[in-house]
Amino acid sequence: MHSSPRQIAALLAVFALFLGAISAAVSASSARATGTRGTTAGTPTPKVGSVVSANGLTRKVLAVTQPFNAPGQVLYLTRVTYAPKAKGSVHYHEGTQIFRVESGALTYRVNAGTAMLTRASGAVEKLKSTTTILRKGDSVVETSSLVHWASNNTNKKTTLITAALLSEGAGLSTPVGAAVTGTRIVLPAELVVTSRDIVTVGPNALNTIGTAVQEGSGILEGVGGSLTGVRAKLNATFLVNYLSGNGTWNATMTMTFSDGSTISGVMSGATIATKGGGAVFGGTISVVGGTGIYKAVTGGTGTYTGSRPGGLGSTPLQTRTDLHVFGL
Repeated sequence: MHSSPRQIAALLAVFALFLGAISAAVSASSARATGTRGTTAGTPTPKVGSVVSANGLTRKVLAVTQPFNAPGQVLYLTRVTYAPKAKGSVHYHEGTQIFRVESGALTYRVNAGTAMLTRASGAVEKLKSTTTILRKGDSVVETSSLVHWASNNTNKKTTLITAALLSEGAGLSTPVGAAVTGTRIVLPAELVVTSRDIVTVGPNALNTIGTAVQEGSGILEGVGGSLTGVRAKLNATFLVNYLSGNGTWNATMTMTFSDGSTISGVMSGATIATKGGGAVFGGTISVVGGTGIYKAVTGGTGTYTGSRPGGLGSTPLQTRTDLHVFGL
C-alpha cells in the first residue's frame, strides 16, 4: 500500500467512534406515499410538532419529509433552543446537518472531523479539533463524519434553525458511546472498478465528477452461525464529486451471499487524497432491506472504510464493510 498509515489510522479512528455510537436502524417496510416509512424498534420517526428536551436543550420538529431522491433518509427542519448555561453531550448525526444561529451565542467544539463555518459576514472557516464562538447569522455544515458538542455559556437563551438529512430510523442526534445493537456482519473485501463514467471539469481539470461501479468479494468475519467464514460479494455504485482527489460521495450497495440472498443499503461519505495519487475513504451506511433468506431485514446501520494505492479505477481498493442489521 502506498497510502500513509497515519492518514489511514486517523480516518479509521474517526469512523470507529461512529461504530461505537450506532444505535438506530433503517426500515423500508411502509409506503413512501405516506411520507413516514417504518422505523426500528425503540426509535420512532420524530413527527411535526414533536419536542425533545434534555439538559437544557429543546429541539422542536418544524417539518419532516422523505425525499424520493434520497432513499432510506429523512429530511428534518427543527428549531433548537439552548437554555442559559446549557451544555450538550458529545454526539454526531447519522447524515448531514446544517444549522444557522438565529439568536444568542454558542460555544461550539469539533472533536473529530471537519465542519464548514460561514460567518454572518460571508467569511468561510474550516473547524477541525477546535472550539469557536458562533453568533447570530453564523451557519455550520456538519457531515456524518463529525463528532462535536456545543454549549451556551451566556445568561440568555440561544436559538438555532437546523435542516438535517438523516438515515431513516436514526435519532435527531446520536451520543457517542451509545449501545451497538443488531446482528453484526463484517465483510473485508478487495474491490475493483468494473465500469465508470468520470469526467474532469473546471480550472486545470481539478474537479472529478461522475459514477463508478465497484465489485469484489471477501470472507465474512465477526458474526456467528452461517455468516462466519464464508465468501460474500459486494457491489456498489458510487456518485463522486472530488476536487484534487478530495471530496464526497454517495452510493448504493448490495452484499450478496452464497445462496443468492442479498442485503442492500445506501451510503454516504468522504475521500481524502494521499501521496502517490491514492486515497483513504470512509462513510456511513443505512441498510434498506434484503432478499431471499434475508427478506425479513427491517434496517440497520454501519460503516464503509478503506484505501486505494493509486487513482480511481487504476488499482484495487481494500475495503471493510461493517453492518449492524435488524430483523435477522
